Parts: sequence; structure tokens; C-alpha cells
Amino acid sequence: MAGISDNLEIFRKLSKKHYADLVESLEGKYCWKCPMRTNNSETFCREVDSWVRLSIAFEMGIHDHLREMEIPYGCLEVITAKFVEKQISQGNASNKLQKLNLIQMDKSMGFGIDGGDYLLVQQGPKKLRSGDKVLLPNSCPLSNLWYTKNCTEELPLKVFLVTKVFHKQGVKYIQTSEGLEVPFEYVYGFILKIIKEEDPIYTDLHLNQALK
Repeated sequence: MAGISDNLEIFRKLSKKHYADLVESLEGKYCWKCPMRTNNSETFCREVDSWVRLSIAFEMGIHDHLREMEIPYGCLEVITAKFVEKQISQGNASNKLQKLNLIQMDKSMGFGIDGGDYLLVQQGPKKLRSGDKVLLPNSCPLSNLWYTKNCTEELPLKVFLVTKVFHKQGVKYIQTSEGLEVPFEYVYGFILKIIKEEDPIYTDLHLNQALK
């Protein structure tokens, strides 16, 4: 049995080969009829799509192996959450600033949030407590790839009310008013303030002009 370094080197070489094969397959079967083919040297859509496909296959292989080990689904969720947590903590290791987003609502979201309101959102909160309002994806991420692909300003979000914060199997969870138990790392953001048109800050930030 090969050691850790040898296994990783074998995997690196296999990844290189299969990535190249995917790029070539896309070129031969799909790219020739794509309207974007003329500027592929600028968009690199073939290279990106191959990367995504290979990453999905890699994660599916990991999940298949874990299922073959008869690990319960709840534990798979824990493993995925811990992996996401580690990836996020590594990426933000040197960033001590809190990222704030101002999001305009195009429709009513409940919890006193109406269409046209703005939400001041703290992205990736470190602490939450009962009574906080948070934004979660409409669909729970099943893999780190899903999470990183969709965790953008265009991510379809829904508002939830936190009723409980607790730990389970070493992972921090929140419980929502609907009874959902969601790993902390899947929380997109904590709603710091709901800004309505009658609020003074609405005019101070010139949000009324943003609607025009």
C-alpha cells in the first residue's frame, strides 16, 4: 500500500490526465456547436466546465465510499459540515474584518420583511442566539462544491428564525422555528437590520435613488 505522499502524487497525475481528457471530450462533442466557441480563449468555459465536472465526480466518489462504509446519513452531514468549516476557516484565517452585505428584497420574505426593503447582513457570522433572523440557502448544500458554487450574491435565500443553538457530534447547529437543524457553516448571513423606506438611514444611504 502506497504512503500518503505517494497516494497524493498518484491522484495528482490521474487528475491531470482525466482533466485533459475531459477538456478534449468537450471540445470534440459539444464545444464545436457552442455559440461561444469563437471566444473560448477569453471565456475559458471549456476549462471551467471540465474542472467542475471533475470536482463533482471526486466528491461523489468520496460520498460513495463513505456510504459503502455504512456511515449513517446524519454523520455524512456532519463530515461535510466539518469540511466546509475547515475550508472557510482556512480561507479567512488572515481576514479579521466582518463582511457586510446590503441586499434589496424584491418580494416579501415574512418576519416583517417586505418587498423593497433592504437587509443589512453580516456574512458568515461567528455567533448566533435564539431570536436572531438568518439567511439560509433555499436548498441545503449536499457538498462543498455545491456550497462554493452557489454562495454568491445571487444565491437564492430564505429567511429563518433561530430558536436554538447547540452542538452535535462536534458540529455547531442552529434550530429554526420550523424545526430544521442546520449546521452553522451553512448560514449565509445574520440579518443585522431591516431597512424600510421610512427609516432615516434609507434616505441617508440614498437607497431611494437606487430604486430608480
